[in-house]
Amino acid sequence: MKRLLVVSAILVVAMLAFALPVFTQTETPEAKVFEITAKKYAFEPSQITVNKGDKVVLKIKSEDTTHGIEISNFGQKRQLIEKDKVTTVEFVADKVGIFEYRCKKFCGFGHIFSFEKLKIEIKEKAA
Repeated sequence: MKRLLVVSAILVVAMLAFALPVFTQTETPEAKVFEITAKKYAFEPSQITVNKGDKVVLKIKSEDTTHGIEISNFGQKRQLIEKDKVTTVEFVADKVGIFEYRCKKFCGFGHIFSFEKLKIEIKEKAA
């Protein structure tokens, strides 16, 4: 009888140990992936829109020279975007607003006059 109680207790503990991760999982946002092309004085597309709470993945590729981007509002330091290589920038859109980013590496004479930018608009989720 005592052995049956011990075995039963072990089985209950084992079942709880396997079930616990199911009860403690938190919902993770599905990533919103954007493919962006960087070229002299422009990002294409130049604007993206996401909802607050979205996980955002930017896959940026340069078609002409090395560029740079820094998404500091979301904790991302400057990253170089090299020609024909994909640079991935990931962040969670935890603020609402419109955020503008320009190239962070001198990429030619027109760089200092460039008004082109990548605009990220973050909206509240619709109810």
